[in-house]
Parts: sequence; C-alpha cells; structure tokens
Amino acid sequence: MSGGAATATALVAPGAETQDAVAEGLTAEQRRAAGTHAKNLFIEAGPGTGKTTVSAYRFAVQRFHPAARSDNRAVVAVSFTRSATWCLWRRVQRIWGPSAIAWPHRIVTLDTIMCDLLHDLLGCGLLHWPNGHTTLDVHDSWASFSGTLWTQTTYALRVRDGNVEVITGLTSSSVRVPTTVIVPRLVAGICTHGDVRRVLEQALTNPTCVDRLRTRLAMTMRALIVDEVFDANDLDIAVIELAINAGVAVTLVGDPWQALYVFRGARPEAVPALLDRTGVRTVPLTRSFRWQTDSQRDVADRLRNGMPVTLRADGPGGADPGIDVVLGLFWKPLWEIGNHVLPLAYHAFKGGTEEAAATLLLNHLTRNVFSEDATYLRDALTALAITDPDVPRQLEPELQEIAELLRIPGKAALNAAYGRLVEVVATVSPRLLRRAHRAHTSRLAALGERIVYHGRLVPGLTTHQAKGREWDAVGVHLTPSERQTLADGLTVKEDTHRKLYVACTRARSATVEV
Repeated sequence: MSGGAATATALVAPGAETQDAVAEGLTAEQRRAAGTHAKNLFIEAGPGTGKTTVSAYRFAVQRFHPAARSDNRAVVAVSFTRSATWCLWRRVQRIWGPSAIAWPHRIVTLDTIMCDLLHDLLGCGLLHWPNGHTTLDVHDSWASFSGTLWTQTTYALRVRDGNVEVITGLTSSSVRVPTTVIVPRLVAGICTHGDVRRVLEQALTNPTCVDRLRTRLAMTMRALIVDEVFDANDLDIAVIELAINAGVAVTLVGDPWQALYVFRGARPEAVPALLDRTGVRTVPLTRSFRWQTDSQRDVADRLRNGMPVTLRADGPGGADPGIDVVLGLFWKPLWEIGNHVLPLAYHAFKGGTEEAAATLLLNHLTRNVFSEDATYLRDALTALAITDPDVPRQLEPELQEIAELLRIPGKAALNAAYGRLVEVVATVSPRLLRRAHRAHTSRLAALGERIVYHGRLVPGLTTHQAKGREWDAVGVHLTPSERQTLADGLTVKEDTHRKLYVACTRARSATVEV
C-alpha cells in the first residue's frame, strides 16, 4: 500500500488521536468529517473551514478503503463549475498522487454525470434521439454558433413515448441563435448541456428510466462526493437521491449561506428536505482558519448570526493601497467606482461577437496586470469559434498594440483601436465584427481609462466569481439598500443576503466598504 493510501486508511481507524490529526495537517474535527464510517454524510462547511481539503481527504478515504480493494466501481467527486472541479482535482492529485484518480475514479462536473446518464438511456434504447444518435456532441451553449443579429425564434425538446422531439416556435425574449441554426445540429446529434438536462428531467418521470438509471449508478459507482450541494437544482437533487437509493455512499459538502445560483435554478431550500428524506448524517466544520484579525472574525460571526453589521468606509474614491480586490453583486457598478478598479468582465456574457472581441483585449490586460484570465474568456473564444485556447497568448503583440492606441485621447484613436481589433480577430476567427459604433467602442473606452491610470489597479469581481476565494483585504461596493440590509441583519433564506454574506467573508484581515 502506498504512503498516501495508508494515510487515507488510517483516517477511518477508530480512536485516532488529535496529535495524529495534526500530524496529517487536519484538525480533529476535519479528520472526523473526512474519515467517518457513516455511509451517507453531509459536511456543513462555512468559509475558511477547509472544505476543499476535507473533500480531498474524504475522496481518498472512499478511494483507498480496505474493504473496497476488490470493488472496481468508481469513486466520483463532482461540483457545478469547472473551476471548483479543477481545484478539488488538483488538491487530490497533490496529496494522493495521480493513482487516486486513475480510471474509473474521477473528479468531474455534475454536467458530465448527466451526460453519462443520458448516453446510457440512449444506448439501451429507452430513449431515442432524432436520427437515432446514441452518442451526442455536447457543448456548453449555442454561443459558438451565434450571429450578430437578435431573433425571436426558439426551440424545445420534448420526450414522448421514448422519442426526443424538437419543437420550434417564437419567444417573447430575443436570442442570438435562430432555430434554423440549432435544429439541424440537434438532428445531427449536437446539443448543449442544457438540452441534456431538459431531456433527462423528462426521462426521470418514467419509472422504467428511473429503474435503469438507479441500476446504472449501483453498478458503476460506489461513492459520490458532491461539492457545493446548495447550488443543486431539482434535477441535481433527484440524481443525488437516486444515487443514495442505489446504495452509493454519498457525501454532500456545502454551506447554506453560500448558495448563490438561484438564478440558474438552484434550490438551496430543497437540501434540508433531501437530508431528512434520506437520513443523511450531518457533520459540521465550525473552526475557520481564514480570519486573521478579531475584527474580521467578529464581522463574520455577526453576519452568520443575523446581527447588524456596518463596514468601515474606505478612503476617498475607494483607492486604499491595501485593498486586494473590490467585490460587488453586479458587474456594472464595479466599472463605475473609479478608474483604479479593473473588473474582470464587462457584464454577464451575452454572446455577442463584438463583446467577445473586447473580452480578448480585457483578458490581455488582466493577464498582464493581475496574472488572471478575464472571467468570460472561455465564452468569448467559443463565441468567436476559436478552438485553440492558446490563441490569446499568440495574439499578445497585436493586442498590446491596440492597448497602446487606447492611450491616445479622442474618438479618432478609439475608432482606430476598434478597427485594429476587428483586423486582429479576423486573423483567428470566422466571425465578422460590425463597424465602429458607440455600443461596441464603449468597452474599449473603459479599458483605455484604466490603461492611462497612474496608480495601482485593483481587480473587480462579482460575488459569484469570488466564491471559494480569499484575500487579505477586501473592498465591497454597496448600494444604499444593500448597506441597509447589512445594518438590519442577514437571513440565510434570502438570495441577496447570501450574496452579501459571501462578499463580506472573503477577507482574511479586513472587509471595508468602497
């Protein structure tokens, strides 16, 4: 047995002493959560309690358990975003080595599991995709097929008598990808993760499909770890419960105060009901290692207990040299704070070609100033139909040339910079950018104001992008209503309250209002 496997096995040994836990880098509380013999477990982990580390150890306990040496089924860990999945994957590999995640064991997004389940239903003939496809080419979205014009055509996928049918129609809202583009691709076996989820959700209303998937989970998976479970929607909850009922050892990890994805269908209120129905045991992690000052610890405790909080105000303009990042609930206010703040996105990505091109330029700046990718770089590359992730690096000389043009004041220089961006994008993308217009050049103008700023630039992020991260000193932008909400005390049941909680608990030393 390898040293890592031996360590993981030791975690489940009864009567482990506290000093042994310290030797392993875990507290007794963390060791108890990672190594408990409970088959189904909920680890409630607040900010800074070592959630990722405990999840990594829990994965190893399941992976290397002596009783499972002859069990060839997979130990699987899932999260809802690629970044969270990558963090856990990297932590497991660093602690336990590559063998811990050798096939069939894996750490993937929950969307990957949904695709596996749908492919199984297609492969066994319980569902039939148009033209009989049993293997689908699944994309994040239709953005890579987008146009520059808005349309009001839409589509839906309906499951009837085991057949997946494509329905077209009109929508009251506008989209960039018409059904004339989407439908032929659906028929050719191309779809999005959203399509997979919609079909699977309908399949789970069929008892035969439910029985098949329960059997599939029981045969292929012996343990499942779900990170950030409070970001789960109804379909996620249904699949998790299916795994529990299939006899899979399920570990759920999360914090109800950090559920942020209600806008994507998350149902944090459904998790306690799941725990009650399935009898899952709860183990809390109560000690936070994040707080390095009494004042920050006090802020975090008061927030979680629903007590009034007033943040200390930053200096004029919010340009305190000690602030590491500025957080806000939305992107737009971050651009309005001052030229010393460089947000990592213009707004939630909408899929436009001009927006995608401007994101390449934004990424050039954020990489050079902060060593961080722009938040929606991946979406921008998809929208521009760029498949090589190395393209932004290859374009650095040309993008720097555009950045230098933005140093020159005046509309003529701004239009020249935009025209050069059009030319540069044309060398790597089949997408055509429209002619200069304020709607397209305003993003470059905002970047130009940051390029000529003489002081230290500070990154700006939304609460969603800051989740799971921490800094020494954090500035938080508050509207009057958000400031009043903090003063009145937070409740875990309100979405905005949870966003404010996450924003105010990213700092190790100090959280101030900017």
